[in-house]
Amino acid sequence: MLFSGVEFASAEGNVGVVVGQTADYTYAISRTFRDSNGTLMTSTPFNVDYLETITILQISGTNVTFEFERDLLNGTEETGTSWVNVSDGDGTGSFVIISANINEGTRLYPDWTNENGTSEGAPSINETILMKYGDTMMEVNHLNFTYWIDEQPRSQNYYWEKSTGLIVKWAISGQEVLEDDTVEAFNIHFHRVGLKQIFYPYIDSKDYPVAVESDSTILGFEFNQTERALNLKLTGKTGTSGSCDIIVPDNLFWGTFSLSMDGYTLVEGEDYTQTHNGTHYTFNIGYIHSTHVIEIEASEAVPEFPVWMILPLFITATLLAVALYRKRLHSLPMD
Repeated sequence: MLFSGVEFASAEGNVGVVVGQTADYTYAISRTFRDSNGTLMTSTPFNVDYLETITILQISGTNVTFEFERDLLNGTEETGTSWVNVSDGDGTGSFVIISANINEGTRLYPDWTNENGTSEGAPSINETILMKYGDTMMEVNHLNFTYWIDEQPRSQNYYWEKSTGLIVKWAISGQEVLEDDTVEAFNIHFHRVGLKQIFYPYIDSKDYPVAVESDSTILGFEFNQTERALNLKLTGKTGTSGSCDIIVPDNLFWGTFSLSMDGYTLVEGEDYTQTHNGTHYTFNIGYIHSTHVIEIEASEAVPEFPVWMILPLFITATLLAVALYRKRLHSLPMD
């Protein structure tokens, strides 16, 4: 987004970033297709499209210039520079960096004005929350936009590190009704590497949030209900050590587990640990970085049909069988 500002004597934005500061991110898309009754037809699991590094190049007053480098997973690269004035939001990098150390109800850019030269409609912080980042809790400012396009809802959520004003996470979600009444729901994810991520396997309408805490770059996530298997793809700088905690609700899958990495079986107590707190299983896995695919298989998983559907289906099948049996009796010849 580009917000044009008119400079006037007022409050001044706080620059929280420093020259040379860098941050790594992933950009991913996921989507589902459901019929008009809400039943899941097909889905595209979380899949990263590109990796991005933002580097602060120059600071002049309240103007911040930064470079972005994107490594697309199709093998191409993109680089460029942007800038933003953290006082009025002017520049090509608006919403990437905001004024630092601001609080709930405060404008992102204290001198922001609209085309009429007033502050009406100025975007402001909704709340300040804590997010898990590596081994620490990060204080984060959050802003939500909710709007409608073609009578369909859209939601955008921005999260910035409070102390620096640098983007931590950006997410957009929405849906569209297609010509055949199929409903397409999509999610765009822009995450800082190292930030705790929550994934939602696509199973009917109930949520089964799976949390992943890792110092690796997460490239993909998928849960296969039929195979009772969870797959996580991740990467990192070759030769460095990495680890991840995969936290799974025990109503998603349970029983006996087997874990593998890149097709090789992992041994509990040597390659990973498994714990259960009464509601969730946590799998902690350590490895040496390259690109890995971790798979967790369970002996039991949430059924293809929810429990509430099984009884009506059973009753329907029983009534149909009785009806066919009676019809057969009536068709038999009488002595």
